[in-house]
Amino acid sequence: MELLIDIAQYLFMLIGIVSILVSITQYSRRSSDISGAFMLFVKRIEMSVNEYKWYRIGISVLILGVAIRIIKLTLWG
Repeated sequence: MELLIDIAQYLFMLIGIVSILVSITQYSRRSSDISGAFMLFVKRIEMSVNEYKWYRIGISVLILGVAIRIIKLTLWG
């Protein structure tokens, strides 16, 4: 059981990080502004619908992976 939870946790975190990187890559290609992609975490930038969709999916899945990690550590130490 713990092995499946570990796999799910790392899989969700990996998918979340990849989705965020896809969003940043799409923004960088569209706007040719690499420094703006790093400003994404500091202030709001103008993103297209597709870029914003990938970003929100990435954040949501990453938070789910962290929540699984917290639950696992709470229940199984």
